[in-house]
Parts: sequence; structure tokens; C-alpha cells
Amino acid sequence: MSTYQSVRTKIETPIWTNYSSLSPAIPFYSDNFEDALSDAEDEFVHVNIQFGLTTEATLTTSLDQVRGILVIRVFTQKGQGSRRNQTLITSGSSAILGLNQEGKPSSGVYVRTGSVEGPTFSTEGPYFVSRIETAFEATVIS
Repeated sequence: MSTYQSVRTKIETPIWTNYSSLSPAIPFYSDNFEDALSDAEDEFVHVNIQFGLTTEATLTTSLDQVRGILVIRVFTQKGQGSRRNQTLITSGSSAILGLNQEGKPSSGVYVRTGSVEGPTFSTEGPYFVSRIETAFEATVIS
């Protein structure tokens, strides 16, 4: 598995788990999926991972150090109030904070996140949208 894919999996899995365990389960979309902004769902979550600095030759020769930004956006019906949206974005924040609770493994991916910024709120089409983001640093340990 590539470094990027293993990091993406490590970050997205706890987020997906949090949203899929809700009742009802909340549809989860990540990068390179169908049109996440279509109005086919009443509510859903979109996760975007942007990779940034992946090598820093002055500090390491390893290509297994990755930095980036994680953005979670929750879409709920516009005009229904903000309570449901705020409840759902809290689940995403919990997943992010949970990554920092895991110990460093002897192999696999080790992720640490920064402070969670947000939520901020906006509207897009028929949706009320909340957004949180954080910086992350991941190490692939082999």
C-alpha cells in the first residue's frame, strides 16, 4: 500500500466508523467519490485530505513523513435548525481527537493532529454546512 493511501486509511477509518455507527448511519464521502454535493441525501459527511510537505531533506531522508490538512464537512437540510448539524460535526471532532489517543505502534501508521479549528457554518444549495479542520503529521513505520 502506498504511503498516501495508508495515511488516508488511518485518518478516514475512525471518522467513517463514528458516522456509520450512528442511527441512522450517515453517508460518508471522501475524495474522488461521486458528486457529494448532489441533493440525493438528506444529510451526509464529506472528508477531504490534502497532503502537503512530504519530504524535508534537511531533517530526514525518509519519504514516510507526511504532513497535511484534514477537512470534515457535514451537510444537513437547510431550514431545519442547526442542532442536528452541530451534533454530527461533534462526531467528526471526536474522531479527530481520538487519533491523538492512540499509542505509537511498532509498525503501521502513526498520526498526530493539531488543534481542531471550527466549526464554521455556511449554506450550499439545499444544505446547511458545518466545517472543521486540522493539520496532521503522519509517520509510516515499517
